[in-house]
Amino acid sequence: MNFKFAFCPIILLLSASLSFAQNVNVVIHGVASIAKTNDNFVCVTLDWWPAEKCDYNQCPWGKAGILNLDLRYGAFINAIKAFNPLRIKVGGSLQDNVVYKVGEGSSCPNFMKREDGLFGFSQGCLSMERWDQLNRFFNHTGVKLTFGLNALFGRNESQSEKGLWIGDWQPQNTRDFMQYTISKGYKVDSYEFGNLNHSPKVII
Repeated sequence: MNFKFAFCPIILLLSASLSFAQNVNVVIHGVASIAKTNDNFVCVTLDWWPAEKCDYNQCPWGKAGILNLDLRYGAFINAIKAFNPLRIKVGGSLQDNVVYKVGEGSSCPNFMKREDGLFGFSQGCLSMERWDQLNRFFNHTGVKLTFGLNALFGRNESQSEKGLWIGDWQPQNTRDFMQYTISKGYKVDSYEFGNLNHSPKVII
């Protein structure tokens, strides 16, 4: 994705405690580019946070998480189409806590607040019904898709070191999910194994 120039508004915050004022002139030259990004630039992440995600007595996520996002919202659809194309990553902080409801008898738990859980939540689940809905949305908007896989399935947090996950990764659930995705002809451009932004430590 090439840009001739990019303009980012600059906000200068002056402390009220300052005893002097100073004028500042900001000059932006938009004639030539100083950097370019290619078509693989990850631009937007759809995160798994449920509405119950709160920090500092505020719960801003509402219905913006993957599992309850309104995929029919016209302004959202038009904004994505305007990038033409936009890469979307489905993942984020809780992706290593997501199981996929594939096959007979597989359970599908809801994210629940849990003090000893990863980022304060229990396991959650992506049903194939929701995955179908998401893929219809991705196809309609023409996005390039990166999907973040659960890299902790089958592993347990160490009792001696917080944040360290040990044991063997169990690939069957991920394999079943990918096979389902292939069987439906869904276009996943790439997979990310584990949340790289806030990845827990893992002993392999």
